[in-house]
Amino acid sequence: MHALCIHSSDSHTDVTAECGPKRLISCFMGLFGGSDDEREEGTTPSGAPAETTKIVELYVESINNITRKTDVMGQIDPYVIVYANDVLVGKTKPVNNTNSVVVNELLVFKTKGEPLTTKLRFELMDKDDVGDDDEVGSGSFNPAVEESLENQLIHLKYKGKDIGSLTITMKIKEIMMV
Repeated sequence: MHALCIHSSDSHTDVTAECGPKRLISCFMGLFGGSDDEREEGTTPSGAPAETTKIVELYVESINNITRKTDVMGQIDPYVIVYANDVLVGKTKPVNNTNSVVVNELLVFKTKGEPLTTKLRFELMDKDDVGDDDEVGSGSFNPAVEESLENQLIHLKYKGKDIGSLTITMKIKEIMMV
């Protein structure tokens, strides 16, 4: 199938060329705002920048050297609950019978204000098959006072005593809103 294709240039408009369906789309793009190949990423057809927003990518990388025992037999079955400004943003999956583990889980969220002012709180829990899960310890992270957001060690405490740590990385990314 062929269609009449309208080509536009500074000096004249050529209405005599034939083109297939793909070329027709390209022709219309050229006529009404430029082709996607010519347009800069993140811009509207008029060339104005697209609206963006910031999101947080929080990587819970590992649970390290937990010394507190909540189970009579074996080790804990740890998972992490994460809060941003006291709002629950996610949980990691429980891992069976360990005091140290590489987690590598990603939580993504958008904050109401500037992401660097977000206060993060972490609760390390022990998954129990019977009854309620046990709190193992907790810690916090304030990105506004840190020089780096990568490979941060979150010291966990229970009733004022150190019980181990978490390793996290926080990334702030700007994304386009479409």
